[in-house]
Formats: sequence, C-alpha cells, structure tokens
Amino acid sequence: MELKREEEILSAIHHCVKCKLCSIASFHPDAEWLPLCPSGQYYGYQAFYAPGKMEIFRAILEGGITEPSDGLLNAVYACTVCGACYEKCKQITSVELGAPELFEELRSEMASKGWILDAHKSIVDKIKETKNAYGEKCEYKAETTDANADVLYYIGCTARYRVPEIADAMLEIFDKLGLKYQVMGEEWCCGSVLFRTGQVEAAKELVAHNIEEIKRSGAKTVVFTCPGCMKTFEKNYPDMGVELVHSTQFLTRLGTMNLKKEDLKAAYHDPCHLGRDLGIYEEPRAVLNEVADVKAMKREKEQAWCCGSGGGVKSAFDDFALWSATERLKEAKEAGAEALASACPFCKRNLKEAAEKEELEVYDVVELVNRCLEG
Repeated sequence: MELKREEEILSAIHHCVKCKLCSIASFHPDAEWLPLCPSGQYYGYQAFYAPGKMEIFRAILEGGITEPSDGLLNAVYACTVCGACYEKCKQITSVELGAPELFEELRSEMASKGWILDAHKSIVDKIKETKNAYGEKCEYKAETTDANADVLYYIGCTARYRVPEIADAMLEIFDKLGLKYQVMGEEWCCGSVLFRTGQVEAAKELVAHNIEEIKRSGAKTVVFTCPGCMKTFEKNYPDMGVELVHSTQFLTRLGTMNLKKEDLKAAYHDPCHLGRDLGIYEEPRAVLNEVADVKAMKREKEQAWCCGSGGGVKSAFDDFALWSATERLKEAKEAGAEALASACPFCKRNLKEAAEKEELEVYDVVELVNRCLEG
C-alpha cells in the first residue's frame, strides 16, 4: 500500500473514538434503540463491530498483526459491508473515508497477503471457468429485440442463475410496454463479489470485457435490476459515457403505466447498495406504491437493516446471512405487511430462503409491476 494512502486510512481510523453509536439505528433518548450492525449483533464481540474492525486494520498496517487466524478472518469477512455504521458515524464526526471503503481496503490488504477465506477464493475459480460467480455452465436465455436499441439490460449473475424470475419480469415489462432493448451476447460477471472481498486483481479482466461489450453495443442507457452490479459499474469501472440507471428509476421515468393495484400490504426493504451506496430511496417506493399498499418498517432508508447476504457473507457465512434476513422479515410482519418487496436479486434470494419459516411472501418490485401491468 502506498504511504499516502496508508496515512489517509490511519487518519480515518483514528477518528473513531469507539463510541459504538454506529451500531444503533436511533440513539434519541425518547426512541427505541434498535440494532443496526448485523455482524456485531449476531456474533456479539467487539471485533465484529466497525470500531473493532478498524483496530484490526490499524494493527495490520502498523505491524501488530503479522499472521492470520480463524478469528481474524471471521471478524473481517463476516461483515456485509452494508455501510449502516458509516451513515451513523458521519452524523457526529467529520470523517470522510467511509467504513465500507475502509473495510474493502482492509480485505484487499489481507488478500494481498493471502489471508482470505477458501469460500471466496473458490469464487475466482468459478468466474475464470464460467464467467459467472456461481460456476453455472447453463445459459439464461434472453434475446435482444433490436441491435440498435439505446437501452441495454445488464442482467447480472444472481438474476440469471438464482432468481431468474426477476430477469423474466424485467424482460416482460419491456415487451409489454413495446420497448426495444439489447442484452449482452457475452455478459460476464460484473466483478462485484471480487471487489467486495478484496480480490481486485481478479476483477480486471471482467471489467475490460464488459466495457468492450457495452461500447460495442452502442447503447446509451444501461438498466440494472441488481444494485450490486450497478454500484460496481458506478464506482469500480471507468466512465464509459453511458447512463447507468436502476430498474425502478427507469420505470418512474416512463410516467403513467397501465397498472392495476393489488390488495396487498407490502413493506419495502432498502437494499444497501441501492440506498446507502447509490442514494436511491424514493423511486422504488414510488413504483411499489402504484401496485401495493406500502407499510413502513421501523428501520428504513439510511437506517435500514441489512438483509445479510452482501460482502461475500452469503457464500461463507450462510447461517449468519439467514439470521439477518429473518430479523428483517420479523420487522416486516410487525409493520402489518403480508409481503416484503425489495429491489435487488441478492436481497430477494436471501430473504426468500429465510421466509420459508416466516410465512411471508418475498418479491422484487419489478415482479409486482409485471404482475400488475396490463399487457
């Protein structure tokens, strides 16, 4: 790590006074104090909260930690990098380097030393072989309707191979509205899971390929149903001169659609990448409000509880991931919801798995829109 960057990181770490207010959704004396950090709440040790991970990073940079241990790897990688801690921290401090960026730098530093989980190393092998994060060799079938269309739909690994009903719904919406679109003939993983787990070098080939494919398409707008993919294009790719929009942003731009509102009470779960990372909070709610009766949960928007699957957690700590999702489902039920809607394939996958025991329906917003859209 370059000396200037190390000094910047240490400065940010030293801003932390270990108050742990970053772990509480609301610290107003008259409000209920709800937890905000999934890993800290689940594991219970200081090392799993943001201040603890910052001390770990400081110790690594200053030479206090010179070899890995199971405890070290668990504390660093059993974190969804959801960014909720930083949303609270920046309210009361002047630190500019966000916790998610710090923790990704920590993982990159550890990965450069070979200190990484086998579950995460195996993802690199899967991507090398199949160009998707799940190692799937089958193909999700999607066809371009107009090779000269200005809109390109980037589907992403999870919508292709784990929750294809989301991709199906988005494509059907395009078709019902008579919109021409492109899909990539050779769509490779965006590299999000590699960036989030510190394996930055392994992502470079993916970035180069996807940039070339999108430039070759001539598309002016790239639509994403996956906020993780969109964040990666937004923050880890160079500017391609194209517009990047989430599906809910795209739908709100279309104005009035012929939607038939259902008699459904639904809570909305803010995906961390979509909300805290990209600042997109209103468009998903506006779209969902057109098709369902939206019920508010206690922790929303900047203070939303993470679904538990991001940052490589789902692949390495599935019990923890499902616990976090279950906590979110309970919150939705307490709000009087019959269903929980999100706007992220990764969120839907984890919440849906956890919902098998909670008797709550789980949807992506585009699924409900497609269901309510007159074709």
